Amino acid sequence: MDPVFTLQWPEFLLAHRLQTLLPKKKGYSVFVPVSRQEKAVDLAILRKRRGAHKTITIQIKSSRTYSPVPPKRKGTKRYRFYTFFNRFEPPADADFIILFAMYAPDAGRTKKVSARWYCDCSLLFTRREMKRLMRSCLTVGGKPDKWFSFGFDNPNAVYLTRGDNARKQTDYADHLLEKRIRLIHKSLNA
Repeated sequence: MDPVFTLQWPEFLLAHRLQTLLPKKKGYSVFVPVSRQEKAVDLAILRKRRGAHKTITIQIKSSRTYSPVPPKRKGTKRYRFYTFFNRFEPPADADFIILFAMYAPDAGRTKKVSARWYCDCSLLFTRREMKRLMRSCLTVGGKPDKWFSFGFDNPNAVYLTRGDNARKQTDYADHLLEKRIRLIHKSLNA
């Protein structure tokens, strides 16, 4: 056993945000597995209510963001930030999956910044929704794609840019964690 317990930054940040969105005074608790062998679960949320307990599990997939080079053609649309995720099979043990991407809103800034200056784009999916997205994650030729990607200028509009063979650039901004926290509320209050 390692003498030091560490937590990946995305998991730490999301655990803190979930504690804010699901306060302890309303019976919610956020848990982190201490075993590295627990591959399907990165966070668990417990709700205590009238002597009963209800728990949901969350898996977090994270990506750095990439800023593209300017396009050669004027008609080419590029977003300020792109994510890059490996295609995966949503685990049966995870009730929800969060796709997390951190970005610097002003990468050219030269003055010192704090950790709060960085932003993230966190999309919440149910396991069923993620399975559907992974099934539809196809190349333009219709074969299973190894990766999928989102592009955005800011989190108010987050488009699927790779992993959709029709390249419709579907907007997933309605999947932002803050907009979908009610799904976790509903699961824990059922």
